[in-house]
Amino acid sequence: MDRRREWETFLSGAEPGGVDSGLLDSWRRSRWSGVDPAHTDIPQVTVDADTPFVRVAAPVMHALADQLTGTSSCLALADPRGTVVWRWVSDAAIAGELDDVGVVRGGMFAEEAIGTNGIGTALESGGAAVVLGADHYVEAFHRWACVAAPVVHPVTRKVCGAVNVTCRARDASGFLTLAASAMVQGVVQALRADATVPERRLLEAFRTARSRTTAPVVALDASTLLAADSTGGVGLDHAELWALVTEAGPGEDIDVADGLRAQVWPLTPGTTTDGVVLTLRPDPAAVAPVGGHDPLAGLGLLEHAEAEVVAGVLAECGGNKAAAASRLGISRGTLYAKLRRYRLTAAPTQGAHRPL
Repeated sequence: MDRRREWETFLSGAEPGGVDSGLLDSWRRSRWSGVDPAHTDIPQVTVDADTPFVRVAAPVMHALADQLTGTSSCLALADPRGTVVWRWVSDAAIAGELDDVGVVRGGMFAEEAIGTNGIGTALESGGAAVVLGADHYVEAFHRWACVAAPVVHPVTRKVCGAVNVTCRARDASGFLTLAASAMVQGVVQALRADATVPERRLLEAFRTARSRTTAPVVALDASTLLAADSTGGVGLDHAELWALVTEAGPGEDIDVADGLRAQVWPLTPGTTTDGVVLTLRPDPAAVAPVGGHDPLAGLGLLEHAEAEVVAGVLAECGGNKAAAASRLGISRGTLYAKLRRYRLTAAPTQGAHRPL
């Protein structure tokens, strides 16, 4: 479906009809980020093409590439920032055209940098992104069709990056979505097979702990941190948390973040070396309102604590949502949702809630 007319309507300042909410939200984010739809200026950075993600994922992509030979297609891997770290093209002609618009290794396709596109929008939304022709925010990409999806590590649950398949818009078909889905499944299976014994042991302890309690659970060792989506937004820093754990020792009670405490349960009795499981709980004294009306009244204690952390990080970042989202380890879209949910302003004062 060609959305050129709707794209032009949006750029004119009007609200286009017939555009799904996900795409419209992406266009809005692109405009808020100051992306110029008339110019293609892809940031170029130096990338490491020999990361664990690339080493595991590239062979999977190569195996699928054999099925695309002769179809004028491009496969790519991107890191969590949206930077292309690996690329395969089916023929020289399409390679040259993609070079001209910056779809090369080191090209940064974060949505905030170049607007709506497969890689950037998939990483921003946390799900598959189908971007066809004039769905792209920058006009130079209207001749292309891209389908991308984030890859979540099966053990750490962290986003490793994204897979992407690109072709000319006139050649787009439902096969693109099927190809992207196959890539994600194949890469995730390869990552699971590549997981180390300590990673698997930590994952098993994490799953067991979650099955035995309704409290939020975190598992970590010196190299890995596992947290459910419900706790991923409280801004836990792996290095800082591990330092707290090793200093406290097994069985101790620690302050995890503002308004949160945790009990340290070691995987191996008597030592934290092999990893620990933390059961989180709110500190009532830290989340109780000092006086007056609490704009977060009615929320659970853990939600209260999360709102405090989000507010504090946002304040430390001077109200910069992109920086705050990066520090919290969540996408800007997720941050916006939390701001709306907790009725926080873009630049709250340190340790305080301010309703919208």
